[in-house]
Amino acid sequence: MNESDVNATLSYFDSVFTPTSFAYRLYYRLDLTNLRHIFYLISPNETITENLDDVPNYNIEVSAWWMALIFLEFIVCRVSGHEDRYSLNDSITSICAGMLSQCFKFGGRTIAIFAYVFIWNNFRINELPWDSPWTWIFCLIFQDFMYYLGHRAVHEAGFFWGLHTIHHSSEYYNLSTALRQAAIQDLGLALYDVIQAFWIPPPIFLVHRYFSEIFQFWLHTSLLGDLKPLGYVLNSPSYHRVHHGRNPYCIDRNYGGVLIIWDKMFKTFAAERPDDPPIYGLVTNERNFNQVWLQFHTLKELLFDKWRMKNEKGEAIFNSFTEKVKAVFYPPGYFPGLETKQFFHWRSLVDPAAGVPEPEKPADKYDPPLEVWKKLYCTGHFILLLCAFMHFEYDRLDLSWLDFTLKIAFFVCTMQMFGAFFDRRWFAPLIEIFRCGGVIIYIVVKMFDELGVKPNRLFLVTVFSVCAIFWMGYVIERTVGGHFKLSGAIFPTSACANPGSKEVPTPIEKAPQICVVSSNVFAQEKE
Repeated sequence: MNESDVNATLSYFDSVFTPTSFAYRLYYRLDLTNLRHIFYLISPNETITENLDDVPNYNIEVSAWWMALIFLEFIVCRVSGHEDRYSLNDSITSICAGMLSQCFKFGGRTIAIFAYVFIWNNFRINELPWDSPWTWIFCLIFQDFMYYLGHRAVHEAGFFWGLHTIHHSSEYYNLSTALRQAAIQDLGLALYDVIQAFWIPPPIFLVHRYFSEIFQFWLHTSLLGDLKPLGYVLNSPSYHRVHHGRNPYCIDRNYGGVLIIWDKMFKTFAAERPDDPPIYGLVTNERNFNQVWLQFHTLKELLFDKWRMKNEKGEAIFNSFTEKVKAVFYPPGYFPGLETKQFFHWRSLVDPAAGVPEPEKPADKYDPPLEVWKKLYCTGHFILLLCAFMHFEYDRLDLSWLDFTLKIAFFVCTMQMFGAFFDRRWFAPLIEIFRCGGVIIYIVVKMFDELGVKPNRLFLVTVFSVCAIFWMGYVIERTVGGHFKLSGAIFPTSACANPGSKEVPTPIEKAPQICVVSSNVFAQEKE
């Protein structure tokens, strides 16, 4: 094909798809530059800039490759006989968590950047030259060390674990798990980000902050090993699998982002054991796909519930004011009698595996059966959600506060709908009727603006109207038939419910066991 034919093809493509469409983004962002960006294969010359506003949102730039690689890994697992490494409900929940985490960023950038710029402008100690490759290289290494500290802190520094738990809640380990990010985790990492502001120019920091996060995407796969000899210095999928494991030897290990040398220096490194491969998730797994619950319930339990816990005799476990303070600020797995040691500004458990039982083998993964047509329905609306999110990321800075808020509400409601169907909740159709009604009202109102009636708007009104009518008929039919009732619900379990239980958990104060909240698991100890 000659150059004129190529230009003609591109012109035709541009005439069919708008620059903000999902197809357009996939077409233009699936290039080799963005592919190598996933592996941190960048140079100072192409990423150094003087102005913060000139730093692209690299997360959005590589997002098309993320989706493509997730799909490719799924195909490889299917054809190689490893279907058990993926689950539709889990993957959709993980990707939705990634979307939600981006919604809580400002313009797609880490919350820390605002404090970073303030410190740089007013309190910097030494101004390293922004255009020096040595500054760029120094930031790469220093940023990774700060990430090690921040990542270790959100595991060990008390209630900060509640900002990170959801990332470890998946019972699977695949590329979609990488996107299972906590919505407000940046609050926990911000302190360690802004330490760099005393020396490193904001644009250089932001570049490496993006790529530190992007690099860790491909670590979340079971298809690659420890990358030796590169694995002596670099983090690898094998090392990160240990970090996500709930086996006793995996607890609080391998915090590194790009480099694994920090774990080896501070003795938090553990190699993967072929005879004892990691079993993923939390020791007491969540056993639900409720996005809001997964995001925030652990934070609430560590701040308000743990220090009020009682044993089987009804006696307070944390029976003094000092112990109650420790319950909040000491490691999540801390209980009276466990030995701790000082690290940086927090305490770490001397033995983080204390009280952590061996996981069941084979793992009993939470995967409630769901009719094929409901899976197809959720998949179709997930694709619509993905397209809507792509548009949102493109124009979020130009949205009014009302449109911005309504779109966030749409994202959250859609995620809750998925979770309700995946958990087989009786109220799932009701959420969907409410969601469809809201979308219809929003788009109909939008038809009276300057853009008027557009084909995409008519398409969405039609789709959501048909869905709303279908689910209203479904609810009426089930109600008349006597099938629409609470008895079919599978209720969520809390951190203190027995693994595998589908019963409503007892209140935390009356639980028949002591719940030891380990930093990447919820372990249990019998009294």
